[in-house]
Amino acid sequence: MITIYEEQRKGAIADTIEHSHASLEKSLEVIGRMDGVTCSQVTVQYMGNMFIVGGGNQEFIVTVESSAAIHNLLNSMEEEDEFVEITVGGQACEFPQKYIVSLEQVESALRQLLIDTPTELHWEMIEK
Repeated sequence: MITIYEEQRKGAIADTIEHSHASLEKSLEVIGRMDGVTCSQVTVQYMGNMFIVGGGNQEFIVTVESSAAIHNLLNSMEEEDEFVEITVGGQACEFPQKYIVSLEQVESALRQLLIDTPTELHWEMIEK
């Protein structure tokens, strides 16, 4: 079962909209609405994994958390010192450029998690 938690902000106040019994298509639709202002965080829960997307407006950060590890999606394997500011959960945050991914990469990662589609994505793994 897929459950989506969608942040909807009204200034400093945030509501969470829960979409129970969701699908891959619904997940992609909700993530596609992320604009980095009124919606800057979406979480997709599936089989004990939390797929957390922050940002919006073509700049995203993706973390997948399981009971064993945390995986961060990387835009490349190169180490970059440049930082990019994006909004996640209503908070402006600075992230290393290597964590900032496109909507297409977010969609590929979600397909990999939900329907086991093979992809050429790069992940950083942090064991718990």
